[in-house]
Amino acid sequence: TGLMNKKNLQNVTYCSRLIQIFDAMLDNPQLHLDLHLHQMFSPVGTCIVAKKLCREDSRYEDHWALRESAARCLVKACDMYGMQYTTMKPRVMKLLTQQALRMDRPLATQYGGIVGISLFGPRAVDAFLLPVAQEYWECWEGELQKLLVKNESCSGEDGGVVGKRDVWREYELHMCQQALLDAVAIFMRGVTPAEQAKRVDIESFSDVFGERLIPMQSEPTEYISAIL
Repeated sequence: TGLMNKKNLQNVTYCSRLIQIFDAMLDNPQLHLDLHLHQMFSPVGTCIVAKKLCREDSRYEDHWALRESAARCLVKACDMYGMQYTTMKPRVMKLLTQQALRMDRPLATQYGGIVGISLFGPRAVDAFLLPVAQEYWECWEGELQKLLVKNESCSGEDGGVVGKRDVWREYELHMCQQALLDAVAIFMRGVTPAEQAKRVDIESFSDVFGERLIPMQSEPTEYISAIL
């Protein structure tokens, strides 16, 4: 059977309650979870990076929020027990990078990986997301442009729709883009301007992200404002 069999895995309500239970257990000082963390790791990690967390006929259920909640639960566990179990955080990062942070993975899985990594803070974003941020963004933008062209070609001369617009795919792409923007913002706001200058090529980033970088700065410098 198992907590995360196929039937349960495609039930957003069940998975959400499971994450709530795990989170409450972490908050309970009367419970000693040390010896049971490995039993939590698998189902919580699955809720972050699973290809599907809902049935095809209920795809509009908010599995995005479930992935974020699961990621927050896993990060909390690492914060609480990471010093005691030194392999825990590396194991989580391996899951998020090797299983989720790949362009050949489903968009929902990529989203879970980006959100999970970003919740570990600016250093994790710097190490794992900044090096691929521009590549990912341009790939998603390219696909969105192709979908836009396809949508326009599917429109009849009278304005009627001839083909079917892939609204869901567009939504998934936008969710991944927003997760990446949030991750970049965590880095930009979490380090000093001097460190930003060392780690980020602002001119290159501005070519890709444009004015979206401005809100990420607590106090945009004249240099950054001029570039953007």
